[in-house]
Amino acid sequence: MVEDKRVVLESIQNRIDELSKEEEKTEEHPNINSSDVVLFFSFDIVNSTAYKTINYFGWAQVINLLFKELRNEVENQLFGSEMWRVLGDEAIFIIKVRSENELCEYINRIFKIMVVTIHKLKTGEFFKFGNDQFHAMKLQNILSLKTAAWIAAVTDVGNISYRDTLQDNADNIFERYHSKEGHEIFEFLGNDIDTGFRISRQTQEGRMVLSYELAYLISRQTESLSCLHIITYRKLKGVWKDKLYPIIWYHDPKAYPDLYGKEIELKESFVFDACDESDLIKEYYDNREADKKEKVIRDDEMYTNPLYAVNKILQDRMLTEKIERLQQLIKTATHDQTKYINTELMQIHCVAVCFKEFEDGIRILIAKRSDSREKSQGAWEFGCAKAVIDMSIAQKLKEEYKQDFQIDIEPVVDGSREMREPIPIALYQVIHNPQLNEPEKKDKGIITLARITTDFDPENFKPTKKHERIRWITESDLQNIEKDFEKRVPDFEQTLNEAFSRIKALSLEYT
Repeated sequence: MVEDKRVVLESIQNRIDELSKEEEKTEEHPNINSSDVVLFFSFDIVNSTAYKTINYFGWAQVINLLFKELRNEVENQLFGSEMWRVLGDEAIFIIKVRSENELCEYINRIFKIMVVTIHKLKTGEFFKFGNDQFHAMKLQNILSLKTAAWIAAVTDVGNISYRDTLQDNADNIFERYHSKEGHEIFEFLGNDIDTGFRISRQTQEGRMVLSYELAYLISRQTESLSCLHIITYRKLKGVWKDKLYPIIWYHDPKAYPDLYGKEIELKESFVFDACDESDLIKEYYDNREADKKEKVIRDDEMYTNPLYAVNKILQDRMLTEKIERLQQLIKTATHDQTKYINTELMQIHCVAVCFKEFEDGIRILIAKRSDSREKSQGAWEFGCAKAVIDMSIAQKLKEEYKQDFQIDIEPVVDGSREMREPIPIALYQVIHNPQLNEPEKKDKGIITLARITTDFDPENFKPTKKHERIRWITESDLQNIEKDFEKRVPDFEQTLNEAFSRIKALSLEYT
């Protein structure tokens, strides 16, 4: 009897320990087992090996600048996108999918980025650096791009060492872990990830290949359906148990008019000897000839009618359940700002309360954040700069406030010190950019004063991505602050009170 009670007590204690561990895991990794549909897309530099041989010195700078150009274009045109990794001469990006219409727009923009960048390379516009060395590289340029895109339902498994995080439907997973040296490593693994890398070998210069699942989803949109072209069918190692897989290219004629003065259809985009240069294009034409006995599939509509083909494949490969899960995840997706890839360390935010002294008193410049900002949309603030490692805080404030508001400022610094940096009037904390599976982190901030040194009229300010409006505020305005500035950053009123007090003290020092 005593032994039985001991066993029961041990069992209860073990369960308590398990629940404690589960609670601990939930607190540390709140998004464990959550799933998102992620769009993966890559830009691969064509002819890079030959280019490196021709331009033995300096090619690294060109490749680096090309990757930077692509990254800037992606960030500007696909809000929320992230660069996953660079593999050799291939840059791979990701972005979460929140609607099927949004997905179609992403594919359209990725294709356009490829077309525009190739045009810059071919016309030499990309090489306009005012440097004789780059001019020579322009004359010897043979670089181009090819693109691939695929989707996957990705399950964030947190720390895979927790055995109970394993799930039956987690075919594609995301995990973040640390190397022995302490570097963060971000990894996506799974069948659909592997398929993406397989299909990326089925494209070529100026072309964009799509995975079957991606092609199926965008085929639901009439406008996007016309951009799908089934080139051929091939067996890809490890994909669909080595059965035939459709090679589908995306081509949008509307991506060309701004550059070439007209829409260019897929066939028109082929060079005259394309079949001699490319097995894929040769198969494209062969598959459309009725008398070709070598065709691996004899149903002509499987080549000429993309909608018929993707629907037929859906049934024959029994992919209905998979597609429905993708559609459901997209439908229920939340529009949060969490990221998969985030290598940022703690940031130092630097706020300058900018002021100017007029005959009728002191005025402080305040700015209203735009509604497109990730945080505190529409709130009144004082502007902000982020400290960088290679520039003083004072210089960074001058540079960023000039860029944001077109004003020249002189931060109030401690003149008694050899290193003249701004004098803080307050410190604050702000939540760091959210990242999956991490406890809340907070960046630090300092608030200082800066004198506006040039004539300036806020009425001449034009709205930007950061701010929609700026204005002066006086000390007498503080009595109506809750009414006139309903949305404002934390401690807005306290900061103004402290600033006016400090500025008046400064004025007395100079008199």
